[in-house]
Amino acid sequence: MDSVVVFNIAWMKKYEGITLDDVPVHGGRYIKEHGYGSEVYNFRPYRGKMYGFVEAGWKPKPCCINITNLGASKRDSSVSGILVVWVAKRCVKHLTVVVGWYKNATVYRERQKPPEASNRKLPDGEDAPYFAEADEKNCTRIPAESRDLVVPRGEGGIGQKNIWYLEGLRGEQFKSKLFDYIKKRGNC
Repeated sequence: MDSVVVFNIAWMKKYEGITLDDVPVHGGRYIKEHGYGSEVYNFRPYRGKMYGFVEAGWKPKPCCINITNLGASKRDSSVSGILVVWVAKRCVKHLTVVVGWYKNATVYRERQKPPEASNRKLPDGEDAPYFAEADEKNCTRIPAESRDLVVPRGEGGIGQKNIWYLEGLRGEQFKSKLFDYIKKRGNC
């Protein structure tokens, strides 16, 4: 589990789609304006797989994930064997915490279309794309009330961008805490 990437997403209880009591919050301007984002399905399995989205940016067009930071070559369209950690700003105290992870995931450079018949539709009728894919058995979502591993923000931690490759001393310190946390929790 050496290759780790942290993806910052909106806060939800389950990430299994929008319901009356589970809507995304603290997810940036797009979610404030539209009330949803493609991460709403990050923990809804389809045929034994999870498909997760992070907003990688839009300027000047939908942006990509720099998978070369995860060991891929410049020609690769994806990289496998990655630990993808999902984090969000919780509603209480507004600290960023770990909400779950995908072990042994494949991370794609560009947005992927969801599988046919997966019913990953957004309120505007568009398909919800994804950047990360993993076997359901390798995915863990922490119950909302138990999300307590705080993620460092600012210099040496996750910044304004939604993607953190855990570089630097602070990244190594967090990686160590994260691995201990995952070992204690196992797959829920």
